[in-house]
Amino acid sequence: MKLSAIFEEKPQRWGFRGDPYFWNYLKELAENMDIITPDELEKWIKEEYHSLSGKAMTDKYGDFAVIEQFAHGGMSSGGVDNLWWIEKGIPLLKSRLATFKTSRKPQ
Repeated sequence: MKLSAIFEEKPQRWGFRGDPYFWNYLKELAENMDIITPDELEKWIKEEYHSLSGKAMTDKYGDFAVIEQFAHGGMSSGGVDNLWWIEKGIPLLKSRLATFKTSRKPQ
């Protein structure tokens, strides 16, 4: 099973308009990745964010990055919301990964 399985179901709410595009970007990359640990997952997401934006993903000051390849119109077009990823997106994916790993243990 590939890591992309944890990205199958999309959240109902996002931070900024660029967040679903970043999600899809990660999912596409994850199609070629094997399952990793939750800590490795968080590190990987933050590294991908940094490589695209040139900024660290932090929760300071409600920071965000505008990533041009995710800009498709609208007020927050291309914006990837750090706080949403730190408080919602990454915990959701880590939870799915933990659940997936638990459910896949041999009997």
